[in-house]
Amino acid sequence: MDTFSAELRQRILAARAALRAAQEAGDLDAERVYAGELDSHLRLALENDVTVPPEPSEGPGQPA
Repeated sequence: MDTFSAELRQRILAARAALRAAQEAGDLDAERVYAGELDSHLRLALENDVTVPPEPSEGPGQPA
């Protein structure tokens, strides 16, 4: 895996985590920021054929 792909995947995971934390905290401003960041990273991944790890599915221990 090249450095670009690895870094982009890491940024996607971090943005997803930050977005979830903002949603759980009810911080709408942070939610908008992290949603935009995640969208930008996902678009960059798509444009560069970088495979993105799927989001965790809902299940036991996961919020609905």
